Amino acid sequence: MNFKDAIDQFSGWRKFKVKKQTVRGYDRELRNFCLFLRNPEIENITLNDAMEYLNGMADLGWDRNSFTGKCMALRKFFEFYRLQGYRVIDEELIPIPDREPKLPRVATDDDYNKLVAIIPKKTSDPRHIRNLAIVSLLWDTGARNGEICSLNINDLNLEEKRAIIRTEKAKTRRPFREIFWTEDTNDNLIRWITKREALKKTVTFGEADALFISATSWKVGERFTIKGVGEMLRRYCNKAELPYMNAHSFRHHCGHHIIKAGGSTADVMNILGHASVQSTTIYTMMHGKELESRARLFLSDDWREKVGTKTKAPYPQFQT
Repeated sequence: MNFKDAIDQFSGWRKFKVKKQTVRGYDRELRNFCLFLRNPEIENITLNDAMEYLNGMADLGWDRNSFTGKCMALRKFFEFYRLQGYRVIDEELIPIPDREPKLPRVATDDDYNKLVAIIPKKTSDPRHIRNLAIVSLLWDTGARNGEICSLNINDLNLEEKRAIIRTEKAKTRRPFREIFWTEDTNDNLIRWITKREALKKTVTFGEADALFISATSWKVGERFTIKGVGEMLRRYCNKAELPYMNAHSFRHHCGHHIIKAGGSTADVMNILGHASVQSTTIYTMMHGKELESRARLFLSDDWREKVGTKTKAPYPQFQT
């Protein structure tokens, strides 16, 4: 079987197993590899072919953390055909490099205010009206952008300012959870829903219940996508002269804000929809000025007096 036909068959099978976004991602990575090898028979692909492909990208400067998805796509593909009896390479031989730890990008209140200020308010353009609702909803809830994009009109309770969302991760443990938002965000949502109803008169919706839809281009009327949210945030950040902030920058801010306000790790876990405390700790890590101000709080005399641990005598001097 040639590589292209094998990819088509593999992607067709994966559609019944994982999300469409994951299928598209694996499909893209496999087709890039297929192009590199010029569509050979899958049983003629060697481990050296795979390593030449991966090493070539590394030499060209691909980010190390981007290789996880590429290697997983190759592993799942060759496992699929090995289990059917094809004589393909052992998927376990394809290495998955350790991820390089990086500090998360945490949005600040000042970042958010600058970002929102750049979005036109006195406008009839449905894109800006929709985008303001999305940005403020991401900020208030700390939800993943995929969870916001998957919202339907009937999921919202505008009177109580809450919604039920389908959890994007850990579905077996927490398939649904509630999110809550402020009055300002509620006003933004109501304005968008009013505009959305007006669009119905001239636009055919791909999904009648989708809350957020594309308002222009050839995708008009289709459910707004994760990629669309990312591009929207990138444009506004550039215009506001801010470093790029994605939805996870808001999510990290939400976790930090809960802890600062006196909340517990359990609060962060439940509000952000984590399946385990281990995931939650990533969203409560502090660094830079935030960590310094917190650490110095516990070093202060006021704090030591409060907890009764203030040193009453100078630290002893060691004799040399």
